[in-house]
Amino acid sequence: MSLSQLFLLPVLLGVALNIGHVLGQTTIDCQRPPQLVDPAICCRDGGRDQATEQCAQRILGAANGQKQGGPPSLDTAACLAECILTSNKYIDEPQKLNLDNIRSDLTTKFSNDTAYVEAMTMAFSKCEPQSQRRLAMILQQQQQQKSQQQQPRCSPFSAIVLGCTYMEYFKNCPDHRWTQNAQCALAKAYVTQCGLGA
Repeated sequence: MSLSQLFLLPVLLGVALNIGHVLGQTTIDCQRPPQLVDPAICCRDGGRDQATEQCAQRILGAANGQKQGGPPSLDTAACLAECILTSNKYIDEPQKLNLDNIRSDLTTKFSNDTAYVEAMTMAFSKCEPQSQRRLAMILQQQQQQKSQQQQPRCSPFSAIVLGCTYMEYFKNCPDHRWTQNAQCALAKAYVTQCGLGA
C-alpha cells in the first residue's frame, strides 16, 4: 500500500508540515514554520495501489456533488482513509490495526525493498497508540460540547493513523528513497525537532 502518494496525505501533511527552504536558517522555530514543501518530493514512497485507487474513485466520486474543486471535507477524508485501511485489511476492529497483515501486505508488494517495508511497518506500529489517544481526546471534546453538528459518517481514526504514519515514515525515510537537498533537510529538521507525528 502506498500511503504517502495519496492526495489526502499531502493535504493533511501540508497543514502539519508547512515547511520549505529558508536560506541561512540554522535553528528551527516551531512557532514559525517556513513555506510548504511537498513531502513526496523529499521522501519517495511506493505509489498508489489498486485498493487506494478504487477507494478514491468511490469516496471522492460520491463527494463530488458536495463541493467542486478544493480539498475534500474532513468527513470525506476520514471515509477515504477508512476505506483504504479496511480494503487492505489493515484494520481488525474500529480502532485496532492488524500489524501482521500490514507487514505481510507490504512485504508482498515491496519484496525487493525491505528498508521501505520496515520503515512503514514501524511507522504504523508507533502511530497506533498515539492515534487511539488522539481519537479519544476528539471524542471527549465532542461529548463535552454536545454539539448539534451532524455526526461524521466515518471515524477519524484511520485518517489520524495515515497522517501520523506518513509523518513517521518521512522522519525515518530510507536513504535510497530520500532526496538530498536543502529544502528536504530543513523539512526533516522541522518535523523532527517540532515533534510532529507520533
